[in-house]
Amino acid sequence: MKQQIIEAISFFYQGERHVIKAGKSGKFRVPVTEIVDGNLKTRVKGLTAQQMLQHDVVKACDPTLYLGKGEKLRVFQGGDPSYLPAHVQGVAEKHDEANKPKPKPKKKSILDKPLTNGYTNSRDWKQETIDMYGCWPYDEDYHD
Repeated sequence: MKQQIIEAISFFYQGERHVIKAGKSGKFRVPVTEIVDGNLKTRVKGLTAQQMLQHDVVKACDPTLYLGKGEKLRVFQGGDPSYLPAHVQGVAEKHDEANKPKPKPKKKSILDKPLTNGYTNSRDWKQETIDMYGCWPYDEDYHD
């Protein structure tokens, strides 16, 4: 299982504190509203810790980080969301880096190999000709 530096992020929205726990992938599932083809669409997306702290609703609602050792860290001291303190940004970056997905191994295809048409360059072409015909083919033409 991946290392969970931030176990949950909470924020105070509409009179109550909402706690969103990190999933197995280390992301936080939150509803995100987008404009698609002129219509508002709300979808649940998995956001990283940094994206979560930059989310408009969460940013304005006094977010708090619940760390792995049972510690709580208030994101914006004094409730001023105009800047993100460096130590909070460092914790969020460390969490995202620890939970970054591993790159998938590249599948090898037939086109990755050089084209040989069955001929290997390891043997001498003269030797192959002798093996095929039993003698050098031009030797017979020059002798009477």
